[in-house]
Amino acid sequence: MNDLPKNKSLLVFLEVARCGGIMNASKKLNMTQPSVTRIIKELEIYMGMPLFDRTNSGVFLNRAGNIFHSRVLSYINGMQKSISEIRKEFGKDNQKFSLGYSSLVGYTIFPEVINEFKKNNQNVAVHIYEGQLSSLLPLLSTGDIDCAIGTLLNDELPYEYSAEKLFQSRFSVFSSALNPFARVKSIAELKSAKWVLPETSLGYYYNLNTFLKDHGIDVDSAIRTDSISSILNLVTCANYVTVLASPMGEGRNKKLSLHEIAIEEKMPVADYYFVWEKKSISSDLLDKFMAIIKDRCSVSAWGK
Repeated sequence: MNDLPKNKSLLVFLEVARCGGIMNASKKLNMTQPSVTRIIKELEIYMGMPLFDRTNSGVFLNRAGNIFHSRVLSYINGMQKSISEIRKEFGKDNQKFSLGYSSLVGYTIFPEVINEFKKNNQNVAVHIYEGQLSSLLPLLSTGDIDCAIGTLLNDELPYEYSAEKLFQSRFSVFSSALNPFARVKSIAELKSAKWVLPETSLGYYYNLNTFLKDHGIDVDSAIRTDSISSILNLVTCANYVTVLASPMGEGRNKKLSLHEIAIEEKMPVADYYFVWEKKSISSDLLDKFMAIIKDRCSVSAWGK
């Protein structure tokens, strides 16, 4: 094992492949061209074969180089992530906690949850990302957030994540009170309405798209956005209609000026999950936050 290539050599290899040439790679690495050339040559000697095709316009990975590149990239990314996890859990970075959630959580239980969390973790810096789960999973994968909350179907979560169901919520069609469609009684009467819908088709929203299509709504022409502020502005100021979790129009959220359209059809319900990445290190902050939010969800009505 002692004769394996050094990490520095692997990083040089990755940079040469990315830049497509020795000269550009040497500038990026702040190394001399002869040094970069020597490292690549030594790596190819170690492998027993060329890893690049040399041309007048630059160097390009050959078939062996492409295979080696994917393995090296996976190794380097894994090493960097492991270092980040260790530092975060046991070093000075352990005073930071990051999470992502969909708008329903932010507009309902989150104020109480974060107040309780901060009460016992005053020195922890909390970073928040809002969006649908489809946009939050990549942040989980890179370690930018510790957990995410959003809608899921039973079999669609990639294997590298764990999930625990928190609650179920019904959804409703919303407009402004002055929207010409505010008093309709069925989805069919909303065929000519202007729609704005979440960008994602993951989780509940896959079922929602199917439901709307089955009732004659042209979802392909709807405006799509993950910005809840954009959705609210379009609904309240531009006579659009949308579908949101029912609690978004209830209780203290009535100040959002959302009008629930009393359609006769029963909307599909959504299951919300707490999602985190499987890893060998159990985070103390993650465990504390999960316990708080599970307890808070157990006493919430969620628009039932």
